[in-house]
Amino acid sequence: MVLGELLFRSVRNNPDRLVVVDRSNNANCTYGDLNARVNRLAHALTDVGVGKGDRVAIVQHNCLQYIETLFATTKIGAVLTALDYRAALRELKYLLNDSEATTLIGGGKYLNPISSIRSELRTVKTFICIGQSTGQMLSYEELISSYSPAEPVTNVDENDLATLYYTSGTTGLPKGVMMTHGNLVAATMNMLKALPVTADDITLHTSPFSHIASIWPLLGHIYVNGTNVTVDRFDPKVVLEAIEGNRVTTWNSVPTMILRLVEYPDLTRYNLSSLRWIGYGASPMPTEVLKKAIQVIGNIFVQVYGLTETYIVTLLATEDHILQGFEDKVRRLRSCGKPLAGLQVRVVNEQGKDIAPGEVGEITVKGASVTPGYWKLPRETAKTIKRGWFYTGDLATVDEEGYIYIIDRKKEIIISGGENISPKEIEEVIYRHPSVFEVAIIGVPDEKWGEAVKAVVALKEGKTATEEELIAFCKENLAHFKAPKSVDFVNSLPKTASGKISRKELKDRYRAGSIDRSIRP
Repeated sequence: MVLGELLFRSVRNNPDRLVVVDRSNNANCTYGDLNARVNRLAHALTDVGVGKGDRVAIVQHNCLQYIETLFATTKIGAVLTALDYRAALRELKYLLNDSEATTLIGGGKYLNPISSIRSELRTVKTFICIGQSTGQMLSYEELISSYSPAEPVTNVDENDLATLYYTSGTTGLPKGVMMTHGNLVAATMNMLKALPVTADDITLHTSPFSHIASIWPLLGHIYVNGTNVTVDRFDPKVVLEAIEGNRVTTWNSVPTMILRLVEYPDLTRYNLSSLRWIGYGASPMPTEVLKKAIQVIGNIFVQVYGLTETYIVTLLATEDHILQGFEDKVRRLRSCGKPLAGLQVRVVNEQGKDIAPGEVGEITVKGASVTPGYWKLPRETAKTIKRGWFYTGDLATVDEEGYIYIIDRKKEIIISGGENISPKEIEEVIYRHPSVFEVAIIGVPDEKWGEAVKAVVALKEGKTATEEELIAFCKENLAHFKAPKSVDFVNSLPKTASGKISRKELKDRYRAGSIDRSIRP
């Protein structure tokens, strides 16, 4: 099966069912109408010269047209190149030139930035505008209105490249992750085996479509004839209104979103009874935040662990979210669960041998949903995929029942005074302090220790804390060598496209001496 067949399956089953509710643009679309618009766009792209294997880039927030572009591009064998709409101009230029995109689709406030770098884009020949045309770009709506809604004649198979998603670049320049049609269909099937989704489900997309946190729920719900609700940004009020107004049943989020939601003062005014499950992933969930979310919203949470290169790898089911009871059950809350059916997952040591319970190793993954490699980076691919196994770079341990516990990113370990220190372990402790809203632990150069542990903290509105207080709090709960040597207070912490706190950006700011240490008033 390829992506076009995945969509057409649901069109055939129920063409009149609602597939998209675009709240930002007040637009609804049925499966039949969506497929017709997709086909029109596919014919238009072919007519402007897009061929099999060509990259079609899109810079836009979540909307109906984004979904149409995904399916139209892949129906004709082209490759959707999803770019983060929050990227700086320098980053956009790099990504467009690196991907060698031939067509660029954008809209709204992104049009002027796109126009300003137009002459520096080496391969882009066609510019398409969503919304009001600038005169220098083709109009998206005018284009599709001129073409037939008939299915395009294509020659696409499961081994053809379907999407190019760029990693957040936590270890260097962003890398283009190649995914085939077969990879994406396999990821969809893996998801549906693990999470209950039916045609009656209505899912909410708050993560950008330029990240897999929204793509796998999109494909899964389309496969079963479900409904997708999109918003153009995460805002607690916007999200709560969407859940209540559209009777949302499923929502995949990230920890920072859940944190902001449970801290929202008007949360209890909204009816959230339609929700069946809330997924979270992309970054570690502080245990204290999760406990509060379960107490406030209910025990409907599932944790998903995965990467852009693998999609979902493990899942911690709702029934494993146990707050009280025997320690062997409660401790599962700190794990990322067990591997999904359809994947092989091993945690191995430096010699490639499976670790024993309690030992630490690297998570490796093998299966049909795993990327064939990185775009134009054969050496990086060879370093990461060995004998068919994808090495995630995530350090973990396992217990006797097969639950996996992530310790940290292999390359984010801080080495201070010869000791390996996990940022996640320290962050978990600091999140327990009642004044802390968000925290990131990074290593900074230190003449004495090589690297010193630094905490960068954003406080809750109206709360106070001192550097000495937080360091003492850590020393009460951790070995003293793990406690931060210093604490800086900031208004907010930088985030990646997926909503994760960006340690890389923080480290870069400190190296450049440009960190803003102003405390939230």
